[in-house]
Amino acid sequence: MRARKKMDSVSPILEQILYGGSSVSMNLIAITREIPEEQRMFKAQGLNNCILFKYPNFDDRDDDGGGDPMAEDEDMEGGERPVETGIYVPHNARAPEAGGLAIYLRGRNSAALLEEQFGLKHGPQENGIIGDLKMLSMIDDVPSLDAFLLKTCFEAEKVNIDARHWLISNEEDHQLRRLIRARIEPIVRKALSGSQGSAGSVERFLEAIWNPNLEEAGLFVSAFGIERSEADTIFSAWKGTTFYEYQLRRIAPRARTILTWLKSRECIPVDIRMHKPYETQLLMHIERVGKLLETTLLDIRTILSDYETAFSSFMNGQPEPFRDYLRSIRSRYWLLGYCVSALTSVAHLDARCMKNTPSRKLYFEGMQKLLRQFDVALDRRREQKGSL
Repeated sequence: MRARKKMDSVSPILEQILYGGSSVSMNLIAITREIPEEQRMFKAQGLNNCILFKYPNFDDRDDDGGGDPMAEDEDMEGGERPVETGIYVPHNARAPEAGGLAIYLRGRNSAALLEEQFGLKHGPQENGIIGDLKMLSMIDDVPSLDAFLLKTCFEAEKVNIDARHWLISNEEDHQLRRLIRARIEPIVRKALSGSQGSAGSVERFLEAIWNPNLEEAGLFVSAFGIERSEADTIFSAWKGTTFYEYQLRRIAPRARTILTWLKSRECIPVDIRMHKPYETQLLMHIERVGKLLETTLLDIRTILSDYETAFSSFMNGQPEPFRDYLRSIRSRYWLLGYCVSALTSVAHLDARCMKNTPSRKLYFEGMQKLLRQFDVALDRRREQKGSL
């Protein structure tokens, strides 16, 4: 009974970090357990006993969690990223659920906390510590902690990391690369048709997907009237968008099943009569979570529909819509990354909760807890807390 009470006292944010799934958290404590110290991701060993996590921090103008998903394009041009990165430092690495300290990489006091906690500081390189800061910055430049995206990000920067850190098989990695290539190849072939479109040229341009430093990457974006210096950003976002599109195929049916359940009488707790004073409050919470889930699915549909429209126009000889899409792809990529990660987290939390409840009939307390977890997973303006 004591153990249950302890788990019930875990904060909703910490629950998300611990149980939200691999898109939103990277448990370095577990990952590096079998990796020798000298081969671990960070030179500062304290970082290898932490959990990295992603959390949303969208603009307050989006008051209802809906609105125009592209309304922040102009801000994004200035480098704003609405998904941020945190480091959870448990008091006891063997019992992370018992609480700890959270450091937010873009927080005002992050530099002081990183130096105090791990010895990380800007300045002359010392024992690879500056490398640790660089790697944290690279991780913060990706909207989620999916192994495939992190792996390709580190490869593009030519930073070697022990493959055991990436929880993805070679087979899945190759499959994803094939899918992304298949999605992008028709556009490259169309763009090169009638000019330098030899087989060798096409291959070089496709290789630029994975190596944005190649001249072809700059040539490709400049053909759309975009600065060559933007090639890295655009190609990263293009790859990421295609990855999330693939990931969505697996997760969307589960998300829709959960949404249907939330809109039905089936989600009403079996012991609701024993909690009559709280019934209205619970029903309002169910409705709110359902709307958040609907908004997330709608934003994804809008982004992917815009992509399909721009793609079709380009293939039919009208390049302008696709050019405009590429120009705003970074903001779409970050929103899509958040939305798909949120759905993945909701599906993960749901599966964990329903593991021993195939009927999906929950008791009042269990339903309250699940709604609280869903709420945090879907919330676009999560409150930062230094202690969890």
